[in-house]
Amino acid sequence: MEDISNSNSIFRYNDEFLRWFQSRFLHKKFYLIIMSFIGFIILYIILFSSNQSILSNTLDTKLFFAPPQRSVILNNDPSKIMRNKAQGPPTCLIIIRSADGALGNRMFLFASAYGVARLHQCQLYVAPWILIDLRSVFRINIEDTQVQLTKDDSLVINRTDYYSRYSACTLYDDLFHIPFNKTFQRYEMNGFYQAYGYFEKYREEINFLFQFNQGAIKRNIELVEQLLKVVWNISLNLGNYTKENVTHEYLKSKLINPPSSLEPMTWVGIHIRRGDFLTFFKIDTSVEYLSWSMNYYRRKYVNTRFLIASDDKKYVQTHFGNFSDVFVTPSGFFSGEDMAALALCEHTIVTAGTYGWWAAWLAGGDVVHDLNYPVPFQNCVKEHYFPPWFLFPHNSSSLKWQPAVPKR
Repeated sequence: MEDISNSNSIFRYNDEFLRWFQSRFLHKKFYLIIMSFIGFIILYIILFSSNQSILSNTLDTKLFFAPPQRSVILNNDPSKIMRNKAQGPPTCLIIIRSADGALGNRMFLFASAYGVARLHQCQLYVAPWILIDLRSVFRINIEDTQVQLTKDDSLVINRTDYYSRYSACTLYDDLFHIPFNKTFQRYEMNGFYQAYGYFEKYREEINFLFQFNQGAIKRNIELVEQLLKVVWNISLNLGNYTKENVTHEYLKSKLINPPSSLEPMTWVGIHIRRGDFLTFFKIDTSVEYLSWSMNYYRRKYVNTRFLIASDDKKYVQTHFGNFSDVFVTPSGFFSGEDMAALALCEHTIVTAGTYGWWAAWLAGGDVVHDLNYPVPFQNCVKEHYFPPWFLFPHNSSSLKWQPAVPKR
């Protein structure tokens, strides 16, 4: 009996020791797992912060990962959803903060800056006054695109570490090289950058940005009502829209797609630029060019109707006021309303200037353009300024530009 009791005591001792050893071992194992996990997190944070620091220090600025942005469907086509799939933070900055001229010039500069920023995944800085000016006509919903707009003035004010280059209408090849030239990590666009190649790749996104706002649309509602009444004797049906939210696209559809029981018309917008172009550029587009272009469309399309916008309404009334197929935008329209009216059309005739160029771009369709612009002293390459679908007469109709003769 004594040997058995001693044996049981040994077994109990061994069993208790085993349980103690297992509890201690499991405790240490759990402790080691927790410590390893904490160490892994610390190492990851160190490596990630170092990596981001290297990327951001290439600019020595406050550049961060682009925030999640809403997906936007272009032209109501689900297959064309703009999603931001970029990896890493922007490592370059495109700057525009000066812009000469009027609306068309600013549209070119903004579109070109957007195109370069989009191509190289750069941040975009646009001077607030330029955005305000553009948004007086267009929506410019850049927050719904893949380009990150920065409002941080400290990135550009009182700094000299940027590369500034002027362009009238030059398409610089080196802005399309990859990797992006380190010299251009902070690139300021000075001048006009009137070359469509900078943004042609992103045409749908440019059209999305240049959607007309309600301010430019509002008085065009009345214009469309009048055109429908005169041409077809019908009223404008806004459908599910109101005058406060109707879109430019909807108004355009009412003009180019009347009810099937009515005869369709072909709408052609005409922009006649005079004003300062008569003196500064020595451009005076001939009536013969305009008449020739109008006859070109009359022969090409059925039931052509023309809608003319100009900075010289008296000139238009004098030369084209008696044509039954010609309509003129109201004299009270401002530049944004005139452009919205021209973009309601299917095709375009342009005399000169970037304003007419953009009216044609936004309208789509065929474009007939006089050969009087750009003028020689601008040193523009025709293929850089004009898209290939622009059509031209055989020669310019305007007074040819010649350098001023020095006074003796």
